[in-house]
Amino acid sequence: MFKNKKRSYRIYLGIIVLLIASLALSGIGKAWYYFNSGADRSRALNLPPNIPDAHTPLIEWLPDDPNTGRAMEPFTRQQIMGDYIRGLYQWQLSYLAGKPVGLKEYFTPSSYPKALNTISTLERKKLTLHQTDLEHHIQLHFYSADGQIVSFTDKRVLHKQRLYQNNTKLFTTESIDDFDVVMLLDDGYWRLKHFVKRTPSATTSLKKDSLLDKSKMVSIRKNQFWLYGKAFQPKGINYYPQQTPWSFFWTKYDSTIIKKDFRKIQQLGFNTIRIFINFQDFERGTVPELRLLQLENVLTNAEKAHLKVIVTLFDFMGDYRLLNFAPSDRQLETILRRFQKHPAILAWDLKNEPDLDFKHHPTEDVKEWLAWILPRAKQYDPNHLITIGWAYPENASLFKDQVDFVSFHSYRSLNDLTAGIDLLKKQVNSKAIVLEEFGVSTYRGIWAPLGGSEEKQATYFREVQKILKQKGNVPYLAWTLYDFSDVPADIAGKYPWQRNPQRYFGILKKDGSPKKAALLFK
Repeated sequence: MFKNKKRSYRIYLGIIVLLIASLALSGIGKAWYYFNSGADRSRALNLPPNIPDAHTPLIEWLPDDPNTGRAMEPFTRQQIMGDYIRGLYQWQLSYLAGKPVGLKEYFTPSSYPKALNTISTLERKKLTLHQTDLEHHIQLHFYSADGQIVSFTDKRVLHKQRLYQNNTKLFTTESIDDFDVVMLLDDGYWRLKHFVKRTPSATTSLKKDSLLDKSKMVSIRKNQFWLYGKAFQPKGINYYPQQTPWSFFWTKYDSTIIKKDFRKIQQLGFNTIRIFINFQDFERGTVPELRLLQLENVLTNAEKAHLKVIVTLFDFMGDYRLLNFAPSDRQLETILRRFQKHPAILAWDLKNEPDLDFKHHPTEDVKEWLAWILPRAKQYDPNHLITIGWAYPENASLFKDQVDFVSFHSYRSLNDLTAGIDLLKKQVNSKAIVLEEFGVSTYRGIWAPLGGSEEKQATYFREVQKILKQKGNVPYLAWTLYDFSDVPADIAGKYPWQRNPQRYFGILKKDGSPKKAALLFK
């Protein structure tokens, strides 16, 4: 019996040794993969990332001074900017908290009291500062021979600030300044030694892209859409795959289904689709290459099916705090620069129904965010049209002079639709308008025994088409292609009487067969 126990111990010991060896080899394998696949070595070595995941301002390295002491390695630039931006970010979090938050690691002992002083001054005056940095243009002046000291000027640093007292906003402002910066390498961190504000430089601007020949792009003359030198009338459908709507569209992306659905959409008589970019699924300010490839696949398949695409950005982004401006800007820049030449895109819709957020966020904060991204979008993509998808026509005249066409949604009565169009036409003058969402559910069941039907849906679409024709052939996109098997609780609500009607807005049934309304679009 004792020999059997001894043998068992040896077996267990052998298993443990094998497990340890396996884990070790796995670790070596992962490290080897990192260093031989172009991956970020700092992540493999558990070093600080380039910039905080939550904060992604624009960073541009300007040409270095002619004599910097020694040439700086790209990896060192990355580490310096990582600690510099992170230090500023922690400083801004400290303003919000009214006390230092992870601040000490990013300042030298001599400069740390100065950083604390700005925080304590606000606290003493019972003020709360919301601040974010959005652009940095770095010119290197000196890098010491021992690699321990660096000095640079951060030119035309763009800050946005909101100052509060007792939760009441006192003002919102924007500033542009230069900063002379000295940093020391100490205990593995680049720490701020010197940080002094200067008068902003007269030069330094964002990269500007040249305009393309727009003959393949949809354009607008007066209030008419044009394509290939001919009048173009957008006639479209809002699209999600039947089995993977909303966030699942990207997390369970299936190109084969996209191809089939786009052929079906084209056969139904549509020439335009509208899709949605989920802000979180595209990982805020650090958009992964996989998502960009998926979007490219959507656009390529749409082009093959002769469909134009309205791409709606920032879906389910309901954070209008200043700290979210930089991630918004980076996602906007990443996507628009990548696809600024793609002929399948009809327009960028910069936000789906931002007026619904007026209920839960200060209206001025929502407007400030929109005012921020509108010119940025035109900077990153000067070739495609820009719009905003408002939930209600009474709000759609906001930013009418900054968008290329005005978009609104309507799930109200037909009389309200008519009145809404009339009001909007008066407000926007000759600006083109698009009914970007409208529809009615065919659901009838225990939660709505006298609810919808295919006949009611067909009648509704027929009447909407008449109204749009009478009002000058207003372009439209119906909601939506398919009935869905399920609707997430965060879309329509957690209760069945909220979710069930939302499942049956499609002009196609769950099995893909057409409802009566589908025939009206051919």
